[in-house]
Amino acid sequence: MAPRTTTSYLNATQLAARGWTPAMIRDFLGRPDRTEFVPRFRHAAPVLLFALARVQAAERTTKFTQRRDLARRRSAVAKAAADRRRREMLRLMAADEVTIPKLAPDVLAERAVRHREPRNSIDAARPDSNTLNRWKVNYLRYQLTRFDAMIEGMFGRVGRAAAEKWLRRRALEAIGKTYPDLLDECQRQLRVSERGC
Repeated sequence: MAPRTTTSYLNATQLAARGWTPAMIRDFLGRPDRTEFVPRFRHAAPVLLFALARVQAAERTTKFTQRRDLARRRSAVAKAAADRRRREMLRLMAADEVTIPKLAPDVLAERAVRHREPRNSIDAARPDSNTLNRWKVNYLRYQLTRFDAMIEGMFGRVGRAAAEKWLRRRALEAIGKTYPDLLDECQRQLRVSERGC
């Protein structure tokens, strides 16, 4: 009986870990040696597999080494530029003042209820104090700050998630400072939002 030979294969994720880019896979390896379907994802595209021996042979060439080094340098430059843009965005966000207007307690309660239930007439005394405080904080945060406008203005920009987290924190801290009776709710919302990050 002849010995059974086994060939090792690498997929695109494994190749990326070795420094391959999609263009390098196309240029140096071409068509895959094998394709596999993942049973759990019947309708997904097949996984492209490349023979390890072919991969290693390509990696030994000077052309490949030069391309990989160039790709690494480009990646480092792009990452540094993205980090710079993110830091600049956070700097701009830190400079922007978050001001919270001081409303009379009954006016704030009425507006918060109306904001929460615009179509239904609900008496501000009906919800329990925790619910009403949550509605008040949400009203102040979304209606009386530039929070949403600032976030929308950052759509698709590097650093948006970090800036959103920073703005949320600053808005909640400003609300808690302006309305000490809402401080516990502000801290609760902050804990919940940061737990999800």
